[in-house]
Amino acid sequence: MSVEGAAPLVVATGNPGKMAEFRRLLRAIPWRLIDLDQAGIGGELPEPGEGYAENAAAKATAACLRSGLPAIADDSGIEVLALRGWPGPESARWLGPDAGDADRLRALVDEVERRTPDDRRVRYVAVVALARPGAEPVLARGHCDGVLVAPRGEAGFGYDPGFFSGDLGVTFGEATAEQKDRVSHRARALARLAESELLQWSAGYR
Repeated sequence: MSVEGAAPLVVATGNPGKMAEFRRLLRAIPWRLIDLDQAGIGGELPEPGEGYAENAAAKATAACLRSGLPAIADDSGIEVLALRGWPGPESARWLGPDAGDADRLRALVDEVERRTPDDRRVRYVAVVALARPGAEPVLARGHCDGVLVAPRGEAGFGYDPGFFSGDLGVTFGEATAEQKDRVSHRARALARLAESELLQWSAGYR
């Protein structure tokens, strides 16, 4: 229900795939979602890199301070269980700044094939942070389990074509948006945030 005249909420991401997911997953919330450009926020948002919670809180807080509006951000990653959760918060950066989604996925599949070929279990993790003027950010975490496979499908973004979902029986690259939104790490984190804070507070913000 992101409609004209509703209270604005900045979605603090430059990733168009994430922005599209936020719009779908928050469509029942009485916010008018705006992106960084609409909020007048330029430049990079901080990512300390120490963990999902720190990165999500830092991005949401920075967007809130720069815009004077409430802001929501997430930090997410894929974790290889046999490699103690690597690459985790470094999922978008471990291969270097010039690598794209397909490069990172291909390299991760190769790395797992080389190091842990008999254990391809992975987990997607997301932490979502809501920052509001004058208040500490509120955090919520979600995860979903799967197996790393050779890329299948063209949907989604990031590592989705290689994430074979235990819930769906297909990769996120093969799943429809509606299927993914039922079980994804980001959907589960946002659902927990809505239960704990977002729905109750948003109704009173103007």
